[in-house]
Amino acid sequence: MAESEQSDDSARPESDDVVALRTSELDGSEGRDEWQHTLGHLYAEMDVDWPYRPGGLDAEWGGRPLGRLHFSSIRCDEQTVVRSPTMIQSDSCTDYLVCLVTDGHVEVTQSDRTAVLESGAFAILDLGSPFVFHSPATFRQVVVRVPHEAMASRLPENAARLSTGRSFDPHAGSVGVIGRLIVDLATTEMSTTIAESFSSSALEMLSAAIIEDTPTATPGELLRLQDLARIRQVIDDNLHDPEFTLTDVAHVAGMSLRNVQKLVRTTGTTPGALLYDARVDRAKMLLLNTQAPLTDISLSVGFRDVSHFSRVFRKQAGISPGRYRNSESAMGQ
Repeated sequence: MAESEQSDDSARPESDDVVALRTSELDGSEGRDEWQHTLGHLYAEMDVDWPYRPGGLDAEWGGRPLGRLHFSSIRCDEQTVVRSPTMIQSDSCTDYLVCLVTDGHVEVTQSDRTAVLESGAFAILDLGSPFVFHSPATFRQVVVRVPHEAMASRLPENAARLSTGRSFDPHAGSVGVIGRLIVDLATTEMSTTIAESFSSSALEMLSAAIIEDTPTATPGELLRLQDLARIRQVIDDNLHDPEFTLTDVAHVAGMSLRNVQKLVRTTGTTPGALLYDARVDRAKMLLLNTQAPLTDISLSVGFRDVSHFSRVFRKQAGISPGRYRNSESAMGQ
């Protein structure tokens, strides 16, 4: 039986979207229709094809949000999933899917690359680009939906492009660590408040693993990605200091201010916006996971007074710090 909280075919998962689907409880055509409907609702418009088999489709799907991410655990018979240029024109979603195989193997093709994923390996698919996903036999996988802006702010466009349609080997150090983390996060229940922190940390670890394991066009490209990671780390380590300026970021990172500005702009943002985004993200975590007053939180994330903190927070989050704390806490109860 399908238990799916969804408003329409084109809607994307909101913070309360929980999906459970078991097609064996439906007849053949109904099960396939519901499977494709759920896939389109959670990810994007796609076409799914199955070989004929008596008795219908045997598949299970369970999914839930974790902060900004959405995790799905999937078991399915042989199938082929296609996202074509025509589908992209009618459904312009550009988010990313991280597909981690936990049993069996699948084949993915995107960006003129084809990868075979064995158990423990994962691939990244860009929903804004055509791809084919094929499983020749029954398989199990965990799929993580990553918002485009979350990936773009952590990976330059070229690095994201080079990472799609290829297999990330689970035996390669950091890739194995993030793979195990993805499986754990997909199967571990946690409150809404703690999920925000785990989601943010998982995004940082995923982007670091991608940078380390993605073949870059030139040695200079790898150096650029490492420099961006260094800039983020310096900012995160000094959020508490209201006197810490972009000039200080450049000095601690060992770069010129001009170079910092150029590097950050390759991610589609500015150093100033990056700094404010980091302060607000840290404030969200503190609002949800502590009972500290707003004055203390504003100081801990580098604001001299709570009114300035509240203005910036409202501009970035679309809601006041107090209302954010109360609404998110209520959802986690």
